[in-house]
Amino acid sequence: MNSRGYSDPGNHEPWPFMVKTAQVICGAAQNAEIRIGMYFIRALGTMTADGAGSRPESDPEMIYNALEWVHKHRNVKITIVLEKRAMPQATRDLVSKRLSGIASTYYCSHGCFNTRSKATKIVTQATATTEASTKEIDYINHEKIVTINHTVWGKSDNNAGSDDSVVLSSSGNWARSQTRLFYQETVLVYGDKQYQTLMANRFDAMLYCAKTGCKKNTGFPADQKAWLKKKRSIWVDPIQSGHPTASGRGTWVAFAPAPTSTRDYYLQAFDKVDCAVQNKIRIAMFRLTDDASKKFAGRLAEMKKQGCDIKIVLTSPVGNYSVTSFVKKKLKNAGIWFKCSPVSLHTKLVLIGSKTGLDAKVITSTAAMGVLSLTQSDEHTTIFDSSRATLPGYAEAIRHAYGEYMTGWTEIAKESKGC
Repeated sequence: MNSRGYSDPGNHEPWPFMVKTAQVICGAAQNAEIRIGMYFIRALGTMTADGAGSRPESDPEMIYNALEWVHKHRNVKITIVLEKRAMPQATRDLVSKRLSGIASTYYCSHGCFNTRSKATKIVTQATATTEASTKEIDYINHEKIVTINHTVWGKSDNNAGSDDSVVLSSSGNWARSQTRLFYQETVLVYGDKQYQTLMANRFDAMLYCAKTGCKKNTGFPADQKAWLKKKRSIWVDPIQSGHPTASGRGTWVAFAPAPTSTRDYYLQAFDKVDCAVQNKIRIAMFRLTDDASKKFAGRLAEMKKQGCDIKIVLTSPVGNYSVTSFVKKKLKNAGIWFKCSPVSLHTKLVLIGSKTGLDAKVITSTAAMGVLSLTQSDEHTTIFDSSRATLPGYAEAIRHAYGEYMTGWTEIAKESKGC
Protein backbone atom coordinates (compact mmCIF):
# COMPACT_ATOMS: atom_id res chain seq x y z
CA MET A 1 0.00 0.00 0.00
CA ASN A 2 2.80 2.42 0.82
CA SER A 3 4.25 2.17 -2.70
CA ARG A 4 0.93 2.31 -4.56
CA GLY A 5 -0.72 4.89 -2.34
CA TYR A 6 -4.09 4.85 -0.70
CA SER A 7 -6.36 7.19 -2.55
CA ASP A 8 -6.07 6.97 -6.34
CA PRO A 9 -9.09 5.04 -7.68
CA GLY A 10 -7.57 5.14 -11.16
CA ASN A 11 -4.45 3.21 -10.10
CA HIS A 12 -5.02 -0.49 -10.76
CA GLU A 13 -1.57 -1.74 -9.92
CA PRO A 14 -1.86 -4.83 -7.70
CA TRP A 15 -1.51 -4.69 -3.96
CA PRO A 16 1.18 -7.14 -2.71
CA PHE A 17 -1.59 -9.40 -1.35
CA MET A 18 -1.04 -12.28 -3.82
CA VAL A 19 2.76 -12.09 -3.56
CA LYS A 20 2.65 -12.26 0.24
CA THR A 21 0.21 -15.17 0.14
CA ALA A 22 2.45 -17.07 -2.29
CA GLN A 23 5.46 -16.45 -0.05
CA VAL A 24 3.62 -17.95 2.91
CA ILE A 25 2.58 -21.00 0.88
CA CYS A 26 6.20 -21.49 -0.21
CA GLY A 27 7.05 -21.86 3.49
CA ALA A 28 5.14 -25.15 3.74
CA ALA A 29 7.40 -27.95 4.99
CA GLN A 30 7.94 -31.43 3.55
CA ASN A 31 4.73 -33.52 3.81
CA ALA A 32 2.81 -30.59 5.32
CA GLU A 33 -0.93 -30.07 4.83
CA ILE A 34 -2.51 -26.88 3.49
CA ARG A 35 -6.22 -26.28 4.08
CA ILE A 36 -7.88 -23.45 2.15
CA GLY A 37 -11.40 -22.23 2.87
CA MET A 38 -12.51 -19.50 0.48
CA TYR A 39 -15.65 -17.80 -0.83
CA PHE A 40 -14.39 -17.84 -4.41
CA ILE A 41 -11.24 -17.96 -6.52
CA ARG A 42 -10.73 -17.20 -10.20
CA ALA A 43 -8.65 -18.92 -12.87
CA LEU A 44 -9.67 -17.17 -16.09
CA GLY A 45 -7.65 -18.24 -19.09
CA THR A 46 -6.09 -21.22 -17.31
CA MET A 47 -2.96 -22.90 -18.55
CA THR A 48 -2.87 -24.58 -21.95
CA ALA A 49 -0.28 -26.82 -23.54
CA ASP A 50 1.40 -23.71 -24.94
CA GLY A 51 1.28 -21.67 -21.74
CA ALA A 52 -1.24 -19.28 -20.25
CA GLY A 53 -4.63 -19.07 -21.90
CA SER A 54 -6.24 -15.81 -22.94
CA ARG A 55 -6.89 -13.26 -20.19
CA PRO A 56 -5.05 -15.22 -17.48
CA GLU A 57 -5.75 -14.32 -13.87
CA SER A 58 -2.22 -13.02 -13.52
CA ASP A 59 -2.39 -12.14 -9.82
CA PRO A 60 -3.72 -15.45 -8.42
CA GLU A 61 -1.35 -17.29 -10.76
CA MET A 62 1.38 -16.41 -8.24
CA ILE A 63 -0.53 -18.40 -5.63
CA TYR A 64 -1.34 -21.28 -7.96
CA ASN A 65 2.33 -21.52 -8.96
CA ALA A 66 3.29 -21.66 -5.27
CA LEU A 67 0.72 -24.38 -4.56
CA GLU A 68 1.97 -26.34 -7.56
CA TRP A 69 5.59 -26.03 -6.44
CA VAL A 70 5.12 -27.17 -2.84
CA HIS A 71 2.88 -30.03 -3.94
CA LYS A 72 5.45 -31.23 -6.48
CA HIS A 73 8.68 -30.63 -4.57
CA ARG A 74 7.59 -31.08 -0.93
CA ASN A 75 4.70 -33.53 -1.25
CA VAL A 76 2.32 -31.06 0.39
CA LYS A 77 -1.31 -32.14 0.58
CA ILE A 78 -3.67 -29.33 -0.48
CA THR A 79 -7.42 -29.30 0.06
CA ILE A 80 -9.76 -26.43 -0.87
CA VAL A 81 -13.41 -25.74 0.03
CA LEU A 82 -15.24 -23.05 -1.97
CA GLU A 83 -18.77 -21.64 -2.23
CA LYS A 84 -20.65 -23.02 -5.23
CA ARG A 85 -23.04 -20.06 -5.36
CA ALA A 86 -20.17 -17.68 -6.08
CA MET A 87 -18.69 -19.81 -8.86
CA PRO A 88 -20.75 -20.68 -11.95
CA GLN A 89 -20.01 -23.97 -13.71
CA ALA A 90 -17.73 -22.37 -16.28
CA THR A 91 -15.70 -20.78 -13.48
CA ARG A 92 -15.50 -24.07 -11.59
CA ASP A 93 -14.31 -25.84 -14.74
CA LEU A 94 -11.44 -23.37 -15.16
CA VAL A 95 -10.43 -23.74 -11.51
CA SER A 96 -10.53 -27.54 -11.80
CA LYS A 97 -8.35 -27.36 -14.89
CA ARG A 98 -5.77 -25.10 -13.25
CA LEU A 99 -5.56 -27.07 -10.00
CA SER A 100 -5.81 -30.56 -11.50
CA GLY A 101 -3.21 -32.81 -9.92
CA ILE A 102 -2.34 -30.11 -7.37
CA ALA A 103 -5.28 -29.79 -4.98
CA SER A 104 -8.51 -31.57 -4.06
CA THR A 105 -11.34 -29.06 -4.49
CA TYR A 106 -14.82 -29.28 -2.94
CA TYR A 107 -17.85 -27.00 -2.91
CA CYS A 108 -20.45 -26.05 -0.35
CA SER A 109 -23.77 -24.73 -1.59
CA HIS A 110 -25.43 -21.83 0.24
CA GLY A 111 -22.90 -22.15 3.06
CA CYS A 112 -21.17 -25.19 4.48
CA PHE A 113 -23.05 -25.30 7.79
CA ASN A 114 -26.49 -24.74 6.26
CA THR A 115 -27.88 -28.29 5.98
CA ARG A 116 -30.63 -27.20 3.57
CA SER A 117 -28.18 -26.26 0.79
CA LYS A 118 -30.62 -23.67 -0.52
CA ALA A 119 -32.06 -20.27 0.23
CA THR A 120 -34.70 -20.06 2.96
CA LYS A 121 -38.06 -18.36 2.64
CA ILE A 122 -39.15 -16.37 5.66
CA VAL A 123 -42.85 -15.62 5.89
CA THR A 124 -44.00 -12.70 8.06
CA GLN A 125 -47.62 -12.76 9.10
CA ALA A 126 -49.83 -9.72 8.62
CA THR A 127 -50.53 -7.47 11.59
CA ALA A 128 -52.93 -4.63 12.19
CA THR A 129 -50.44 -2.18 10.68
CA THR A 130 -48.39 -4.28 8.26
CA GLU A 131 -49.04 -6.60 5.36
CA ALA A 132 -47.90 -10.20 5.16
CA SER A 133 -44.58 -10.61 3.36
CA THR A 134 -42.22 -13.27 2.13
CA LYS A 135 -38.51 -12.76 1.73
CA GLU A 136 -35.68 -15.08 0.83
CA ILE A 137 -32.62 -15.31 3.04
CA ASP A 138 -29.49 -16.81 1.54
CA TYR A 139 -26.32 -18.05 3.19
CA ILE A 140 -22.75 -18.45 1.92
CA ASN A 141 -19.40 -19.91 2.82
CA HIS A 142 -17.67 -16.55 3.12
CA GLU A 143 -14.42 -17.77 4.72
CA LYS A 144 -10.96 -16.72 3.60
CA ILE A 145 -8.44 -18.83 5.49
CA VAL A 146 -5.24 -20.69 4.70
CA THR A 147 -3.81 -22.98 7.36
CA ILE A 148 -0.44 -24.73 7.13
CA ASN A 149 0.33 -27.21 9.89
CA HIS A 150 4.13 -27.21 9.39
CA THR A 151 6.56 -24.73 7.81
CA VAL A 152 10.29 -24.62 7.12
CA TRP A 153 10.66 -21.70 9.51
CA GLY A 154 10.75 -23.56 12.83
CA LYS A 155 9.11 -22.49 16.07
CA SER A 156 8.28 -18.82 16.40
CA ASP A 157 9.51 -18.65 20.00
CA ASN A 158 10.10 -20.72 23.14
CA ASN A 159 6.73 -19.99 24.75
CA ALA A 160 4.19 -22.68 25.48
CA GLY A 161 1.83 -23.38 22.60
CA SER A 162 4.31 -22.26 19.96
CA ASP A 163 5.11 -24.37 16.92
CA ASP A 164 5.90 -23.89 13.22
CA SER A 165 2.33 -23.58 11.94
CA VAL A 166 0.75 -20.55 10.26
CA VAL A 167 -2.73 -19.24 9.57
CA LEU A 168 -3.42 -16.62 6.92
CA SER A 169 -6.71 -14.82 7.53
CA SER A 170 -7.91 -12.31 4.95
CA SER A 171 -10.73 -10.12 3.68
CA GLY A 172 -9.79 -10.84 0.05
CA ASN A 173 -10.58 -13.65 -2.36
CA TRP A 174 -8.14 -14.91 -4.98
CA ALA A 175 -9.13 -12.87 -8.01
CA ARG A 176 -7.45 -10.07 -9.92
CA SER A 177 -10.30 -7.65 -9.27
CA GLN A 178 -10.11 -8.20 -5.52
CA THR A 179 -6.54 -6.99 -5.18
CA ARG A 180 -6.55 -4.19 -7.74
CA LEU A 181 -9.90 -2.51 -7.18
CA PHE A 182 -10.42 -2.95 -3.42
CA TYR A 183 -8.62 -2.25 -0.19
CA GLN A 184 -8.01 -5.61 1.53
CA GLU A 185 -6.35 -6.63 4.77
CA THR A 186 -4.53 -9.82 5.67
CA VAL A 187 -3.22 -11.16 8.97
CA LEU A 188 -0.59 -13.87 9.34
CA VAL A 189 -0.58 -15.63 12.70
CA TYR A 190 2.64 -17.59 13.07
CA GLY A 191 3.51 -20.19 15.67
CA ASP A 192 0.18 -20.19 17.57
CA LYS A 193 -0.53 -23.91 17.75
CA GLN A 194 -4.02 -23.53 19.17
CA TYR A 195 -5.08 -20.95 16.58
CA GLN A 196 -3.99 -23.23 13.76
CA THR A 197 -5.77 -26.19 15.37
CA LEU A 198 -8.99 -24.20 15.75
CA MET A 199 -8.90 -23.11 12.12
CA ALA A 200 -7.87 -26.52 10.79
CA ASN A 201 -10.67 -28.25 12.70
CA ARG A 202 -13.12 -25.64 11.50
CA PHE A 203 -12.01 -26.33 7.94
CA ASP A 204 -12.35 -30.10 8.43
CA ALA A 205 -15.95 -29.57 9.56
CA MET A 206 -16.57 -27.45 6.46
CA LEU A 207 -15.05 -30.19 4.31
CA TYR A 208 -17.27 -32.83 5.92
CA CYS A 209 -20.29 -30.64 5.16
CA ALA A 210 -19.17 -30.14 1.55
CA LYS A 211 -18.91 -33.89 1.10
CA THR A 212 -22.03 -35.02 2.95
CA GLY A 213 -24.37 -32.09 3.63
CA CYS A 214 -23.74 -32.69 7.38
CA LYS A 215 -27.31 -33.48 8.37
CA LYS A 216 -25.57 -35.12 11.33
CA ASN A 217 -22.32 -34.12 13.01
CA THR A 218 -20.78 -37.59 12.84
CA GLY A 219 -17.77 -36.50 10.81
CA PHE A 220 -17.01 -33.28 12.69
CA PRO A 221 -13.70 -33.03 14.60
CA ALA A 222 -14.20 -33.61 18.34
CA ASP A 223 -14.16 -29.93 19.32
CA GLN A 224 -16.61 -28.95 16.57
CA LYS A 225 -18.84 -31.85 17.55
CA ALA A 226 -18.86 -30.57 21.14
CA TRP A 227 -19.45 -26.90 20.24
CA LEU A 228 -21.69 -26.75 17.20
CA LYS A 229 -25.45 -27.01 17.74
CA LYS A 230 -28.08 -27.36 15.03
CA LYS A 231 -30.47 -24.40 15.09
CA ARG A 232 -32.74 -23.41 12.19
CA SER A 233 -31.18 -26.33 10.25
CA ILE A 234 -27.78 -24.57 10.55
CA TRP A 235 -24.82 -25.69 12.64
CA VAL A 236 -24.18 -22.63 14.82
CA ASP A 237 -21.39 -21.88 17.29
CA PRO A 238 -23.12 -20.75 20.50
CA ILE A 239 -19.92 -19.77 22.35
CA GLN A 240 -20.41 -16.03 22.66
CA SER A 241 -17.03 -14.85 23.88
CA GLY A 242 -14.99 -16.68 21.24
CA HIS A 243 -12.31 -19.35 21.59
CA PRO A 244 -8.93 -18.48 23.15
CA THR A 245 -5.84 -19.45 21.21
CA ALA A 246 -2.49 -20.43 22.79
CA SER A 247 -2.20 -19.19 26.37
CA GLY A 248 -0.79 -15.73 26.90
CA ARG A 249 -1.11 -14.42 23.35
CA GLY A 250 -4.16 -12.25 23.91
CA THR A 251 -5.87 -13.74 20.85
CA TRP A 252 -9.43 -15.04 20.45
CA VAL A 253 -11.32 -16.32 17.43
CA ALA A 254 -15.11 -16.40 17.06
CA PHE A 255 -17.12 -18.18 14.38
CA ALA A 256 -20.38 -17.69 12.52
CA PRO A 257 -23.05 -18.93 11.87
CA ALA A 258 -24.13 -17.99 15.37
CA PRO A 259 -27.47 -18.14 17.15
CA THR A 260 -29.72 -15.19 16.33
CA SER A 261 -30.01 -14.61 20.08
CA THR A 262 -26.23 -14.14 20.42
CA ARG A 263 -24.87 -10.60 20.67
CA ASP A 264 -22.53 -10.38 17.69
CA TYR A 265 -18.77 -10.09 18.04
CA TYR A 266 -18.52 -6.43 17.10
CA LEU A 267 -21.11 -5.44 19.71
CA GLN A 268 -19.43 -7.71 22.27
CA ALA A 269 -16.16 -5.88 21.63
CA PHE A 270 -17.86 -2.51 22.04
CA ASP A 271 -19.48 -3.71 25.28
CA LYS A 272 -16.00 -4.26 26.74
CA VAL A 273 -14.75 -0.76 25.91
CA ASP A 274 -14.14 1.59 28.81
CA CYS A 275 -14.20 5.02 27.17
CA ALA A 276 -12.26 6.45 30.11
CA VAL A 277 -9.33 4.19 29.17
CA GLN A 278 -9.64 3.12 25.52
CA ASN A 279 -11.48 5.98 23.91
CA LYS A 280 -10.26 5.86 20.29
CA ILE A 281 -12.43 3.75 17.95
CA ARG A 282 -11.62 3.57 14.24
CA ILE A 283 -13.56 1.38 11.80
CA ALA A 284 -12.92 0.51 8.13
CA MET A 285 -15.89 -1.49 6.91
CA PHE A 286 -17.03 -2.82 3.56
CA ARG A 287 -20.65 -2.81 4.55
CA LEU A 288 -22.98 -1.63 7.29
CA THR A 289 -26.46 -2.90 6.52
CA ASP A 290 -29.79 -1.32 7.41
CA ASP A 291 -30.71 -4.03 9.92
CA ALA A 292 -27.33 -3.98 11.66
CA SER A 293 -27.17 -0.17 11.76
CA LYS A 294 -30.17 -0.11 14.08
CA LYS A 295 -28.07 -1.84 16.76
CA PHE A 296 -24.66 -0.40 15.95
CA ALA A 297 -25.70 3.24 15.76
CA GLY A 298 -27.40 3.05 19.13
CA ARG A 299 -24.42 1.39 20.80
CA LEU A 300 -21.93 3.80 19.23
CA ALA A 301 -24.05 6.76 20.36
CA GLU A 302 -23.89 5.44 23.94
CA MET A 303 -20.11 5.11 23.70
CA LYS A 304 -19.78 8.62 22.32
CA LYS A 305 -21.70 9.97 25.32
CA GLN A 306 -19.26 8.07 27.56
CA GLY A 307 -16.31 9.89 25.97
CA CYS A 308 -15.29 7.66 23.07
CA ASP A 309 -13.92 9.25 19.89
CA ILE A 310 -15.49 7.22 17.04
CA LYS A 311 -14.84 7.51 13.31
CA ILE A 312 -15.97 5.20 10.51
CA VAL A 313 -14.83 4.89 6.91
CA LEU A 314 -17.25 2.94 4.70
CA THR A 315 -16.77 1.81 1.13
CA SER A 316 -17.44 4.01 -1.85
CA PRO A 317 -20.27 2.70 -4.08
CA VAL A 318 -19.26 -0.61 -5.67
CA GLY A 319 -21.35 -2.99 -7.74
CA ASN A 320 -24.89 -3.06 -6.40
CA TYR A 321 -23.81 -1.76 -3.01
CA SER A 322 -23.70 1.75 -1.65
CA VAL A 323 -24.31 3.22 1.77
CA THR A 324 -28.07 3.53 2.06
CA SER A 325 -29.93 6.64 3.13
CA PHE A 326 -31.24 4.65 6.11
CA VAL A 327 -27.70 3.90 7.36
CA LYS A 328 -26.58 7.50 6.79
CA LYS A 329 -29.55 8.80 8.75
CA LYS A 330 -28.89 6.39 11.63
CA LEU A 331 -25.24 7.43 11.90
CA LYS A 332 -26.04 11.15 11.58
CA ASN A 333 -28.71 10.94 14.27
CA ALA A 334 -26.22 9.13 16.50
CA GLY A 335 -23.68 11.91 15.94
CA ILE A 336 -21.07 9.53 14.53
CA TRP A 337 -18.35 10.80 12.16
CA PHE A 338 -18.41 8.79 8.93
CA LYS A 339 -17.14 9.13 5.36
CA CYS A 340 -16.70 6.99 2.26
CA SER A 341 -13.29 5.94 0.99
CA PRO A 342 -11.91 7.07 -2.39
CA VAL A 343 -11.15 3.43 -3.31
CA SER A 344 -13.65 0.69 -2.56
CA LEU A 345 -13.09 -0.93 0.83
CA HIS A 346 -13.41 -4.66 1.32
CA THR A 347 -11.90 -4.58 4.81
CA LYS A 348 -13.72 -5.55 8.01
CA LEU A 349 -11.49 -3.86 10.55
CA VAL A 350 -12.07 -2.35 14.00
CA LEU A 351 -9.30 -0.61 15.97
CA ILE A 352 -9.75 0.20 19.66
CA GLY A 353 -7.05 2.08 21.52
CA SER A 354 -6.09 5.07 23.59
CA LYS A 355 -4.62 8.36 22.46
CA THR A 356 -1.57 7.67 24.61
CA GLY A 357 -0.73 4.53 22.59
CA LEU A 358 -0.82 2.03 25.44
CA ASP A 359 -3.16 -0.98 25.36
CA ALA A 360 -4.75 -1.64 22.00
CA LYS A 361 -7.17 -4.04 20.38
CA VAL A 362 -7.29 -5.10 16.72
CA ILE A 363 -10.36 -6.88 15.36
CA THR A 364 -10.24 -8.39 11.88
CA SER A 365 -13.01 -10.38 10.27
CA THR A 366 -14.42 -11.89 7.11
CA ALA A 367 -17.86 -10.63 8.17
CA ALA A 368 -19.26 -7.21 7.36
CA MET A 369 -21.54 -5.44 9.83
CA GLY A 370 -24.72 -7.19 8.79
CA VAL A 371 -27.11 -9.51 10.61
CA LEU A 372 -26.92 -12.20 7.93
CA SER A 373 -23.11 -12.10 7.86
CA LEU A 374 -22.85 -12.41 11.63
CA THR A 375 -25.52 -15.05 12.23
CA GLN A 376 -26.10 -17.05 9.03
CA SER A 377 -22.99 -17.37 6.85
CA ASP A 378 -19.66 -19.10 7.43
CA GLU A 379 -17.33 -16.42 8.82
CA HIS A 380 -14.67 -15.88 11.46
CA THR A 381 -13.56 -12.91 13.55
CA THR A 382 -10.17 -12.65 15.26
CA ILE A 383 -9.53 -10.39 18.24
CA PHE A 384 -5.98 -9.38 19.25
CA ASP A 385 -5.96 -7.68 22.67
CA SER A 386 -2.70 -6.35 24.10
CA SER A 387 -4.20 -5.97 27.58
CA ARG A 388 -4.78 -9.74 27.69
CA ALA A 389 -1.40 -10.74 26.25
CA THR A 390 0.79 -11.93 29.11
CA LEU A 391 3.69 -13.56 27.25
CA PRO A 392 6.76 -11.37 26.66
CA GLY A 393 6.62 -9.49 23.39
CA TYR A 394 3.03 -10.31 22.47
CA ALA A 395 1.46 -7.17 23.91
CA GLU A 396 4.03 -5.07 22.06
CA ALA A 397 3.42 -7.02 18.84
CA ILE A 398 -0.30 -6.26 19.04
CA ARG A 399 0.41 -2.58 19.72
CA HIS A 400 2.68 -2.53 16.68
CA ALA A 401 -0.02 -4.10 14.49
CA TYR A 402 -2.50 -1.55 15.83
CA GLY A 403 -0.10 1.27 14.90
CA GLU A 404 0.38 -0.05 11.38
CA TYR A 405 -3.35 -0.38 10.81
CA MET A 406 -4.01 3.04 12.34
CA THR A 407 -1.52 4.62 9.95
CA GLY A 408 -3.32 3.03 7.00
CA TRP A 409 -6.74 4.01 8.32
CA THR A 410 -5.58 7.62 8.74
CA GLU A 411 -4.24 7.76 5.19
CA ILE A 412 -7.53 6.47 3.81
CA ALA A 413 -9.59 8.83 5.97
CA LYS A 414 -7.60 11.87 4.76
CA GLU A 415 -8.96 11.47 1.24
CA SER A 416 -12.40 10.16 2.18
CA LYS A 417 -15.46 12.24 1.41
CA GLY A 418 -19.13 12.34 2.34
CA CYS A 419 -21.07 9.27 1.28
